[in-house]
Amino acid sequence: MTEYDKSYEKLIEFEKKYLDFKKEDLSESDTRSKILDHILIEVLGWSEYNIEREGWVRVGFFDYELKTAAFQFVVEAKKNFVEFKLPSKGNEVKIGTIYEGNKEVINQVREYIFERGIGFGVITNGTQYIIGQFSNTQGVDWKDQKCIFFKDFDDIKKNFDKFYELLSFEAIGKYGKIKITKTSNVGKTIVKDFPLKRKNHELVRNKISQHLIPIINQVFEEIYNTESLEGKKILELCYVQNKDVKKYNSELGSIFADDPPTFDSRILPVQNTESTQKQLKEQVFGDVGNLPDPIILIGTAGAGKTTFIKYFSEVLLSKKNKKNRPLVYLDFRLFTGQLIKDTKHIYSKIIEQLEDQYPDLNLTKYNVLKNAYKLDIEKKLEGTWSRLADKPEELETKIAEFIENNQKDPIVHLKKISDYLLRWCSKRICVLFDNADQLNESDQKEVFLLGNSINRDLNSMVIISLREGYFYKWKNKPPFNAYQSIVYHITAPPYKEVLKKRINYVTTQFEFKEIDLATANKQVVFQKGSLEHLFKTLYDTLFNNKNSDVLEFLEETSYPNTRQGLENFKSFLLSGHSKITEYMSFDYGVGGDGIPIWEFFKSIALDSHYYYETSRSKIINLFYPSTSNKNHFTKYRLLNYLFTKLKASSKRKEYFLVSDITNEFIKAGYTIDVIEEELQVLFESKLISTSEYTEDVEEESEIESTSMISITSVGVYYIQSLIGRFHYLDLVLMDTPIYDEKFFTEISEEFPDSDEYGNRNLEARKNTVIKFLEYLESQERQDKKFAVNFEDKSIMFDAVSTINKTVNKDIGRIDKVIKRTTA
Repeated sequence: MTEYDKSYEKLIEFEKKYLDFKKEDLSESDTRSKILDHILIEVLGWSEYNIEREGWVRVGFFDYELKTAAFQFVVEAKKNFVEFKLPSKGNEVKIGTIYEGNKEVINQVREYIFERGIGFGVITNGTQYIIGQFSNTQGVDWKDQKCIFFKDFDDIKKNFDKFYELLSFEAIGKYGKIKITKTSNVGKTIVKDFPLKRKNHELVRNKISQHLIPIINQVFEEIYNTESLEGKKILELCYVQNKDVKKYNSELGSIFADDPPTFDSRILPVQNTESTQKQLKEQVFGDVGNLPDPIILIGTAGAGKTTFIKYFSEVLLSKKNKKNRPLVYLDFRLFTGQLIKDTKHIYSKIIEQLEDQYPDLNLTKYNVLKNAYKLDIEKKLEGTWSRLADKPEELETKIAEFIENNQKDPIVHLKKISDYLLRWCSKRICVLFDNADQLNESDQKEVFLLGNSINRDLNSMVIISLREGYFYKWKNKPPFNAYQSIVYHITAPPYKEVLKKRINYVTTQFEFKEIDLATANKQVVFQKGSLEHLFKTLYDTLFNNKNSDVLEFLEETSYPNTRQGLENFKSFLLSGHSKITEYMSFDYGVGGDGIPIWEFFKSIALDSHYYYETSRSKIINLFYPSTSNKNHFTKYRLLNYLFTKLKASSKRKEYFLVSDITNEFIKAGYTIDVIEEELQVLFESKLISTSEYTEDVEEESEIESTSMISITSVGVYYIQSLIGRFHYLDLVLMDTPIYDEKFFTEISEEFPDSDEYGNRNLEARKNTVIKFLEYLESQERQDKKFAVNFEDKSIMFDAVSTINKTVNKDIGRIDKVIKRTTA
């Protein structure tokens, strides 16, 4: 029975006594001793050790002060007969709404909490409860804050889950406070609360997209389809060997490199791709008499495990290699959970590949099959077939039937084939299990067990690819801890080199014909080579500028997830905002720096929508508070705090305890639930990571007080390079809640609508950003009121001032553009 269940039983047991007390006119003292003591101790689980009664402060005696190691609050008890004036419906209300009707008791509890230097209080007459934070906090007037109330004993019974979650010793110990969930983001946003043209429309994709999609599907995807000659050619020419694991553009250098993890001694510390391939080849082509343990290839999501496997098996291994080690590739994206458990189906797929891809092995030839079943045939000849010794034709029929019957069971037949290849041919089957990490957890475990079974029962080499997050999660649990494995880490290649090779491939290997487009009003003809010029413009933008903002954006928002980086690049090519036909012009980019970052950024942030919305964009809005928060700077301050600690660390990579972080932010006026909630959002947005690699698995993971976290390179990019750029502020302000009606009116009056092509007036956009920054500055002033004596500048730094230093440069550039276009 849980503590909650026990508490509810205690409440029901107390109900009869309570009904008797209700008939009496209990004094404040009787209300405390007969009702509140029982509720607090028996029902809510507080001990005498945690309760201080009738403590004296300058303004009088408070009735109770309840304490945990991290939190305390006051309970003020009134006579049982005195009823509070509460709404007849619901359990939540602004304190200001009930203030006039309960002015005396609210003022009294406020006096006590001020004297004690705490924020929360509970007012009760034994029958009714008012629970709230009766002091200003984080820029919010105390009267505007929500309180929870319970109208009577029946209301407590009906909503006991809420009552227990607010006031029990267990809940307050867990949350470090009375957890009153605040109303989510009540501020107005431009995109939701202002009448915008085309708000619910989408831009039509550029007409060139139909010509781009075939190129994108061939070249800017993960390379795994090597069945065609073209696919193998792309693999050969576009594969990137990772020779230097350093991540060039990160401020912290190799701290954010995709290094082999150190959490398991089995992980070989190889970083260079060629070295990994060499060692893997040595394992595969070792002494055929010695069966190696299964090999596990681990790497982060999107790091290129499949491409590595394909390059290793299709390019690096010669036909002669594979003739000696017949290699079978199983892509588990093509298998359902039911098929994975069907061992016969898996074995039949292996047999099919061996027969189809290695005809020189002659595994379908009768004489070879007779050799595979030789021992079984000899036993039969000593037994029931001995009478057929002088009947060769009948014997051959028996042998053929016997083999045919065994072939019907792929498990039996594959075992015979494997034994034959080893014994008679000195060849060992090698089975590659790829994309098992795309399956759910239970299916992944089935694949792992299947791989070990094949390794052991067939004497076959087995290679299994997994995300390192799953490997970390399971390494000490069944079935993973029951088997020995050899583990290699597949390091993500430099994204810059990946993209450079892919674009080079397009410009050198494709033939670009004339494009004839029919639009509603006219026929447009793009001469031969126009599409090639588009990719040359992209190449110049990314690689011929010394400090390319576009390349930095693509690298820093994706590494080491190369797949995500390619997805972002594809989004740009297909976005309705991308001016593809302009970039195809042979005059475009002459003498310039290529496609500007703000155009590239807008295409990826908006896709084909006219306006930015936080919930659907790939770009994260750092100013959008989490559900229980109304502070625009919490995410920024958390990331800056982590970044500062990481820079000061002497370790190569360090993680920090969440409870230590929350304790520091509590001193600045924040609350535990807000900080943990904001950390969860940052984690889900991949701006922070955990030491447990939980960001690498598909299942939802919770950031807890015991979690160890650190900032990611993406998080560093957001606070060091992006948050102060005009193109970022210009978009995220559309969906940042504005908590000041005056500012909302002023911002919305400046905000320019989008035309049908997705363009908005530049001068109006500039004015909107300036007004938005003024609003943020006013919010930060309120924010700092409640951290006057707090000195940690890594938390309470001047956020808007820091942003202004960067954005003012962009605004200066924009002023020049406006002046030039209006002259």
